[in-house]
Amino acid sequence: MAEPNSWSPVQVVNRWGGTLYEVAVGHRYDEDHYDNHSFGTMENGQNKGGMSAGYWTGFGRTGKDYWHVSFRSDDGRWSCKENFYCFLTSDDVNHTVTLTITRGNLNVKPPSSSPCDVSLWRVG
Repeated sequence: MAEPNSWSPVQVVNRWGGTLYEVAVGHRYDEDHYDNHSFGTMENGQNKGGMSAGYWTGFGRTGKDYWHVSFRSDDGRWSCKENFYCFLTSDDVNHTVTLTITRGNLNVKPPSSSPCDVSLWRVG
């Protein structure tokens, strides 16, 4: 499997209203490329980077960018559905994608493409 031809840094923002623990983010481009990162503990209002999302751009390479987040808070474990996706395009290359965790919601905001949202569910 070849490396993607496009990359964007990823930043996670905690707007949950409390501390998050064991924050883990996954990104996958179609079935071709997988990126996973652990952000550890995040205080409310904290932003953390250190992850990059790889994807393909160019003729014939319009695929889905799947996102997944899981974490623990004082009131249980939370996650989003496994098949949540949006699209990153050539306009997003090398620009930060922001994932904001709020009470009950994950928002993925690419720098140029349309943002997308998914509900968070208590899983334990």
